[in-house]
Amino acid sequence: MARACTALLLLSAASALRQPQTVTLRDVHSKRDVTLVGAMHYNPVSIALAERCVEEQEGLGAVVVESCESRWRRTQEVSPPGSIGRVLLPSEMLAAAEAAEERGVPISLGDTDVGELGPRLKELLIASLMDLLSPGEGWRRIGDDLRRGAKLAFDTSDLDGDALEFSDFLKPDLLLGFVTSLLAYPAAALVKAPIPVGGLLLGSAFGAHYLEQAAREADALAAAGGDSSASYLLLSGVLIVLDILFPIVFGRLLLVAMLEERNVRLARSITEAADRSRGNVVAICVEINQCVGCKSFL
Repeated sequence: MARACTALLLLSAASALRQPQTVTLRDVHSKRDVTLVGAMHYNPVSIALAERCVEEQEGLGAVVVESCESRWRRTQEVSPPGSIGRVLLPSEMLAAAEAAEERGVPISLGDTDVGELGPRLKELLIASLMDLLSPGEGWRRIGDDLRRGAKLAFDTSDLDGDALEFSDFLKPDLLLGFVTSLLAYPAAALVKAPIPVGGLLLGSAFGAHYLEQAAREADALAAAGGDSSASYLLLSGVLIVLDILFPIVFGRLLLVAMLEERNVRLARSITEAADRSRGNVVAICVEINQCVGCKSFL
């Protein structure tokens, strides 16, 4: 009991010594200090934090933003300095980049390119569907991926108490800014990629409408005294398949392709930026899971 209390006190002390939503560590490869900034996308508090971390970091040699070449180019096209887009859709990455430019510090793009991510998601989706058809080896591969991905994304037990916690994102001002994030995030996605994002929204709406319509027709048939067993059976089968398969397949895509593999890429980009600049690094990450996962690889 005493040991547990001591560990809790040490964890609280470590959290108090750092700024909320930030973790500073020593990169084992470059031997440079790296500050990971966990941001809530488009949140005014996160924007101010990213800018402040870049402005105040001593010995700053590079700033790494969690974006790729094509996404960063599109972001600058949509929100150039002084434009209405910059006013309506400010972001923590743009704020950090501007602060870095004012200090004459180079900016590195640390994320997997969207042109690589799409094919990788398709590849993993097909592999997941094939593995589901293989109850032995296939199910084991899915289980291994889910366990490993969840550990890397959420388990902070091996980070010596120096990791972002969910409490970092429960600050009142940050939560108030969540409303802005909730509105700005889909708006920015739709502006930057109208065809794929619009298609996804329309497809989701069509699918939901189809299922709702099928349920209504089955209910109407039952109320009229008709045989609705086939309709109910079909609808129930579809819903059961979706309830079982969607969390498994989506979880694997999220934990492996969207988090684990991108965290490896981001950690490598941070180390390379530190090596090139021979100075400390500030890295702007979007989510707590990416800060936790990225820290595991540094």
